[in-house]
Amino acid sequence: MIAFQLPAPRPSEPARPRVRTARRATELRRRKNHRMRYRQAARIVVALTLTTLCVLGYLMLLANVTRLHYELGKAQHRQAALSEATLRLDDEIAQLESRERLSAIAAHLGMHDPQVYAMVAVPRAPILAHRPASGLAFLADWLRP
Repeated sequence: MIAFQLPAPRPSEPARPRVRTARRATELRRRKNHRMRYRQAARIVVALTLTTLCVLGYLMLLANVTRLHYELGKAQHRQAALSEATLRLDDEIAQLESRERLSAIAAHLGMHDPQVYAMVAVPRAPILAHRPASGLAFLADWLRP
């Protein structure tokens, strides 16, 4: 049987003195505590920032709803004024178109109903010769079925 040879033992590194290890541990602990302290502060700042942003968003939405409410009130007021003006103008048109008023004006001007009705023939307008279209009208003419 052939046995495997074990590797030669390495010379061990010189042991560090305890003082350096304790000093390193103290330094690491201080750094960790420092980071933990600022981590808590950062968490508080982030939470306050998010809360502030949510409140500001809510206030913006509330301001927008209030603005829309005022615009709705103005539009309703304008609609009521326009409806009133429309009714007033419709009454005025009806009064101006009344047969009694028109007959009074015609009598004042000396107008009367015609005794003979005349038929007048209106000549047709001459049809212009079709000329080819140009520009964009050419495209419309080309696309026509």
